[in-house]
Amino acid sequence: MRDAWVRRLCALLIGGLIGVYTPETMWWIVLGLFLLVLIRIVLWKPQDFFGPSLRPEIFILCASILVGFVFGQTGKHDLAPPLTISQAHLVGELRDWSINDDGAVGVFKILEPVPIQASFSQEGTLENPRATDFLEKKYRLRVYFDSEGNLPEGWEGVRPGDKVVFTGKIDQPKSPGTPGQFDYPLYYAVRGLSGGITVQGEVELLTPGEAPMSWLVRDRVRERLAPFPLAQTSLLEGILFGDTSGISEEALESYRITGVYHVFSASGSNVAFLLFLCWSILFLIPRFPRVGVTIIVLIFYSTLCGGNPPILRATIMAVFALLGRLGKGRGNSLRGLLLAALLLFVWRPLILKDIGFQLSFMATWGIIVLSPVIMMFKGIRSWPRFIKSAFAMTCAAQVATLPLMINAFHRLSIIGLLANLLVLFILGVIFQLGVLGVFLLFIPQVALPLFQVSLWLLYGVSEFLSLLARLQWADVWVVNPGALFWLCWYGWILVLLVGKAKLGFMLRVWVRNLGRRIVSIAGRAPAPVKRIGVMVRGELGRLNIAEENDGKFAFTGQKFGITKQRAFAFLLLVLFLWSPWNTPNVLQVTFIDVGQGDCILIETSQGTQVMVDAGPRTDRFDAGEKIIIPYLLQQGIKSLDALILTHPHSDHVGGAGAVLETIPVGWVGIPEDGRDWLSLDSVGGGGSGKSQWDGWGEGGLDWNLVRILETMTIERLTRGDALVLDSDSTLKVLAPGRILSGTESDENNNSLVLRLENEAGQSVLLTGDMEEESMEELYRSGQVYDADLFKVPHHGSRYSMMTDLLDKITPQAVIIPVGRNSFGHPSPEVLGYWEERHVPIFRTDEHGTIQVKLDGRSMELVTGREK
Repeated sequence: MRDAWVRRLCALLIGGLIGVYTPETMWWIVLGLFLLVLIRIVLWKPQDFFGPSLRPEIFILCASILVGFVFGQTGKHDLAPPLTISQAHLVGELRDWSINDDGAVGVFKILEPVPIQASFSQEGTLENPRATDFLEKKYRLRVYFDSEGNLPEGWEGVRPGDKVVFTGKIDQPKSPGTPGQFDYPLYYAVRGLSGGITVQGEVELLTPGEAPMSWLVRDRVRERLAPFPLAQTSLLEGILFGDTSGISEEALESYRITGVYHVFSASGSNVAFLLFLCWSILFLIPRFPRVGVTIIVLIFYSTLCGGNPPILRATIMAVFALLGRLGKGRGNSLRGLLLAALLLFVWRPLILKDIGFQLSFMATWGIIVLSPVIMMFKGIRSWPRFIKSAFAMTCAAQVATLPLMINAFHRLSIIGLLANLLVLFILGVIFQLGVLGVFLLFIPQVALPLFQVSLWLLYGVSEFLSLLARLQWADVWVVNPGALFWLCWYGWILVLLVGKAKLGFMLRVWVRNLGRRIVSIAGRAPAPVKRIGVMVRGELGRLNIAEENDGKFAFTGQKFGITKQRAFAFLLLVLFLWSPWNTPNVLQVTFIDVGQGDCILIETSQGTQVMVDAGPRTDRFDAGEKIIIPYLLQQGIKSLDALILTHPHSDHVGGAGAVLETIPVGWVGIPEDGRDWLSLDSVGGGGSGKSQWDGWGEGGLDWNLVRILETMTIERLTRGDALVLDSDSTLKVLAPGRILSGTESDENNNSLVLRLENEAGQSVLLTGDMEEESMEELYRSGQVYDADLFKVPHHGSRYSMMTDLLDKITPQAVIIPVGRNSFGHPSPEVLGYWEERHVPIFRTDEHGTIQVKLDGRSMELVTGREK
């Protein structure tokens, strides 16, 4: 980085990254460590490391990091505090609006105080909310269809700019409580929103407004595209404006698998294509107006796309490059990228945490910095320039973003490089034809043929990508490789950029100078050296090189005042502290926050991993795919010894299909409840027979899960069975014993009840959804069911409150896996019972994922979020 401004911009952004990722409770620790390092640099005299010419720059860079860190910390004030108001009378202005197959979505700005009444259901951390707390705040608005597939009265005729009044539910979501879970508060904050509002009732128009030009253009585009097939027009709108709300999940999945999903982010590639298009069309115009018109077109296009972070970053870079055309030279692309990132950071500091911005930034950095290096590789250098450039840019973008993709999505597209190379320029043509149609809407005779050709091409691309997506191993789920992978991956990129010989030389010089400083600090004078007057100019400035009299620099224990025995003892201490055999003997039970459902992961000290239940699944949400699999991969878990399903209700078995399809599982355990889980009668949610278990609304096992279970080893578990997980841990089956029938819910009352115990006698009682009848049967069975940790049955239902049994249990804490629900879980009776006994209550809806560690002497609970 010879450019001093590049170094300073990097320092500011690095400080900002540290700031936004540092928890508020730890900011003073990080700041203190930074100041200590800064003082140490002063005492070490930086010229000994970097040469005297860089000494002022060191302090400038340190100051930049400090400024970025402090400013990054302030960005956390953009996060709205968690809060839910179930029925709020809202008056405000629509800012965006579109109707799709799933309802309607938009942006709504509150203009009048929201009355806060005791009758409203409130929960969250906002202390004593006031009517004015919501003024001038914007929310993502969603309106659902009624039972006949129509929008409620009045919503069909509204448009942006209108002032309206309606009753809706305000939701300012909580921060994620599970590693790998989608961060909704961050997503909203980066886009200037406080949360979401859902509506199912009618709306009243108070005052018609003027819709913005960008919305009018997009609405006219939808009108022009109406005669064409909806599936293709939704894809085209996604490519043009980054709006995927109207695209089916099946169509999106083929683009994800093939690694081409980035075409829907309306990012740098769109801006680059539009910049090239405008610059080419305006070739006859003088330079100054040519630049001005192109900048206006780019800014207008960014408003059409809603100003999402990637498009803003790309637009700022393009404007910077165009302004460089007005001078004598050309703009520095890397400096433009960093300047765009800095401006967005100043605008919204939390944007540095947004995965869309991170991927866009790193892909652009790869294209700017890595693609010229890749084009110089042997074997590629002689390719035609057109093919060489396309290949290098595609490779560079994927190399730069690979660790981020794995960390964020845990999926790796094996076929992505080939797919991008084959369709990238066709997609570019589709975009250019489509955007020409957008800007020529006022001439339908021209716009419609442009849209038609782009849709023909898009149909062919979609079919081709769908074919590629069906190939085996087109993409794979990837276990989180950890920090070492990041270090090695970007270390390899550093070697690639700097050069092995140059980097080795720099490291040797640093080590030698560091060695002399250690000698000086140790109070020993270094051996006589001879000075050689070699001054080297490079990336680090001027470096003074000194060698020993014999031409070598040998480190010995005596020279540094450290005996070999002490060095060996220090090495043994480090190995002892880091060694895997020093791992504490811990039994770990994790209650994963999957919403209204159960998912419990058991990990023994010897590596056995068993999961109990797999969370819920609905038409819109699959806990297995969205939460459980990312969590397992984030934790480095690539297989399970067993998956135990306590009973066949959707909130316990719904995510099992996704888990079994993705994670290798040794065997599946189900209760001996007298039912055939794989028969037609057990299939719900689309089965041909009536489900025996459809009382909870979603049917029994779905067809996909039944199909997978038919290929698995299934063990039926009943009272008396004992699963020896390893030499220290045993899982005992306490129920079902006698199969119960004729109860309010036979499935709940025949749930598996498991007691986990370690060698030291510490225990955890896992109760499924057992209700009073099952609790009565267990109470009279003579089984030992006392436990140090108790999972409250059935999400805290009042139907699972048999105090005779509960009084015999003396837990140190109780866990309630629960999410938003309409059943009143957990009930006030259950909460009151444990509060009266002064037993700490932990809930996944409030505390997030809860990790319990049993080491034979004590029990430690670690929550995913503060209550």
